[in-house]
Amino acid sequence: MRNRTIGGARLMNMTRTIIASVGMVVAGAGAHAGFFADFEAYSPGQRLQGVDGWKGWDNASSVAGLVSNSVAYDSDRSLMISGIAQSSTDAVHEFSGATSGSWTVSAMQYLGSGQAGSTYFILMNRYQDNGNNNNAYWSTQLRFDLSAGRVYDDFRGGSVAISTNAWAAIRVDINLAANTVKHYYNDMLISSGTWSTGSASKSALAAIDLYTGARNVAYYDDLTVSSASELSSAARVPAQGALATMAIGGLLLMPRRRRK
Repeated sequence: MRNRTIGGARLMNMTRTIIASVGMVVAGAGAHAGFFADFEAYSPGQRLQGVDGWKGWDNASSVAGLVSNSVAYDSDRSLMISGIAQSSTDAVHEFSGATSGSWTVSAMQYLGSGQAGSTYFILMNRYQDNGNNNNAYWSTQLRFDLSAGRVYDDFRGGSVAISTNAWAAIRVDINLAANTVKHYYNDMLISSGTWSTGSASKSALAAIDLYTGARNVAYYDDLTVSSASELSSAARVPAQGALATMAIGGLLLMPRRRRK
């Protein structure tokens, strides 16, 4: 059930191939810090609380994400965001280093048909446990309205139809210098506008938050954050023999939704 023709999916697979071929992680690379998670290192049913930087919102273990082997884009595991397996899921991963330049956040998402309610893909410019009291900390809030069959940008407007029973690519292009953001779903533009959403917004990508409070399930796989320089390097993949000496700087497992 994999669609390799999606532009966003090709980008993630290229990045994944480089990471796997290098076989190493280089930390402390400042603005070149990145993120990649395919969830293969975890056990099915494992709750990602305090594991490789993952946690529940406000560090609450009861809403942390669960690893699943029910469906996966690559290999056999993914992250399940469910309001059925537990009353709600609010999986958070913070990261540092993305405070300037251009960044791309991408993920593969699977939504089964016949579901209702909304599930959310959220990016924050600031995050602190028990301290997220300003709406301007939310920069991206993609609301997947399963009843309507569309994904909406809750902040800037715009929507496109959702694909079900298939893996779909989410991509968010962020330019912190220009204070702009563009959101794509299966390479279709949902919206574009300013990254900041208020005077308290920060020029940074601080955390990802995957949330549902409804009785629905979404799965995520191959979750990636890459700087413009990393994407440029990925576009210039060296010969196989040279990959052993190549390092993508600072690949870290990184990383609510402002309720309507």
